[in-house]
Amino acid sequence: MAMQRVAALGDVPEGGNKAFDAGGKSVLLCRTAAGVFAVENMCSHQLAALEGGKVKGPHLFCPLHGVRFDMRTGAPNGTLTKKPITVYPVSIDGDDVMVELPN
Repeated sequence: MAMQRVAALGDVPEGGNKAFDAGGKSVLLCRTAAGVFAVENMCSHQLAALEGGKVKGPHLFCPLHGVRFDMRTGAPNGTLTKKPITVYPVSIDGDDVMVELPN
């Protein structure tokens, strides 16, 4: 796995999220008061994009059916799915959002 620049911090709205293509994957960056998180941009319930879902603390809600995922672990909360989403380690280097993605 290698760290790579995915976006500028200013490209990710505070209290929101935005998807970016990184290494052939759609990576969703989420920026909350709890920090910046990177997850795969696909809900494990209906395989819908997670971009545009509500973020609250370390949680992301799927915009399609409201499944809540913990962006620290990928674990879902609720009865719609038991399958976690993939999370990626994030670091901030100046204004760059760096994400550790598989090679």
